[in-house]
Amino acid sequence: MTYGRSNLRLKFRKGYAVPLYLDHSKDRSLIEAVIDFYEMNVGKPYGSIKWEDLRVIIGDDKLYHGLRKSMNYFYKPAEPRASIANPKLLRLRIFQLVNVDYGGFIPSEKRNEFLRSIERRLGIHNIDEVLWIDELGERPLIKVKKPTPIDVAEIYNFETIDTICTNSSELAVEIRALPSVLSSIAKVIGRYSKVYGLLYDIKSRYNNLRAVIEGPRSLFGRPTKYGLRLSLMLEKLLPLLYSETIHRWSIWSKTHFKRTTISIKIMSDDYRPELRVPENIKRPQPAFDSSIEERIFRALKSIGLSIVKDVEPIALGDLLYIPDMKIEVDGKSYYVEVAGYWRKEYAEKKAYKLHEITKLLNNFIVIADEKLKPYLKRLKVPVIYYVLMSGKPIVPYIKILKILRR
Repeated sequence: MTYGRSNLRLKFRKGYAVPLYLDHSKDRSLIEAVIDFYEMNVGKPYGSIKWEDLRVIIGDDKLYHGLRKSMNYFYKPAEPRASIANPKLLRLRIFQLVNVDYGGFIPSEKRNEFLRSIERRLGIHNIDEVLWIDELGERPLIKVKKPTPIDVAEIYNFETIDTICTNSSELAVEIRALPSVLSSIAKVIGRYSKVYGLLYDIKSRYNNLRAVIEGPRSLFGRPTKYGLRLSLMLEKLLPLLYSETIHRWSIWSKTHFKRTTISIKIMSDDYRPELRVPENIKRPQPAFDSSIEERIFRALKSIGLSIVKDVEPIALGDLLYIPDMKIEVDGKSYYVEVAGYWRKEYAEKKAYKLHEITKLLNNFIVIADEKLKPYLKRLKVPVIYYVLMSGKPIVPYIKILKILRR
């Protein structure tokens, strides 16, 4: 979960905005004060903590909400202790007994006597604790790990980017570099877009590359957890972007708010936030099982085909396409796309993209999950369908050989 678009801190420039990140050096005193607040409250019932004091310390409502979300990675309410009784059912049973024995109200002087009688009747000790053991406000605040100022800055900045991505309709990566570097970037985008189930287009001209990745607002019309996949894609790109081989780059989003859409310059070569993905974040399941592609690759290789996986991007006009595999037969190249099962929204748009690519690329074979037949039946290139049995793709390889030899 993000900290909410209404809590994004943005600085507006002419025609766009930039997010305000935390810097562990510039904001050290503030971050240390926040850490001290949490340290002083470790062990206290969560509901008794004076959160308004933290709001005063921070002095900015948007930053307050963002930091509270970020600090959950380091401090959180303890999990409910195991109990011999279900607290909700126990409360219901006691309310029933109060209604029967006291007409719905126990005088304060008889409360302890009543609870002790319930303990004897139900065989439960310390019933006061058991009754509310599942209530958030009663759980003590525990420390998962004491953070440093840079830990807090990095996690807050990641939450900021994730909030932007979750509310975006597209993410654009713009890079100026040598062609060999652009090729490496394109491969990373292509590979992880497939793993995370992202739709993208890459265009390259001269020494410039622009990759546009669709966001949840475009695919689903609303913010969804799909946005986390965009954030994790950026995680994979950052080592390349922050390296010395790329001198000019920027990442932009079209981010939707209640009444407007804002172009946000998320980061660039001259605006690099301290950033780290939380270790305990719940990562999404891969949209594509890479073991399927690996099995198909090994099977094709085992029958004697000259096949490679690390394929250079193919220029189709200004468009770059990154195939999964390339097969060489009698001096001719065939490009292979392996399509696992896709969600409906993704399948419709991906099928359209493949249709556009195959207008320009004839030596193309699609190997697809049979569940995709409704979406791929109009393609003008061969589509070979496989069936999954016990997680393994059963592919009619003889059909592929016939295509290659005709």
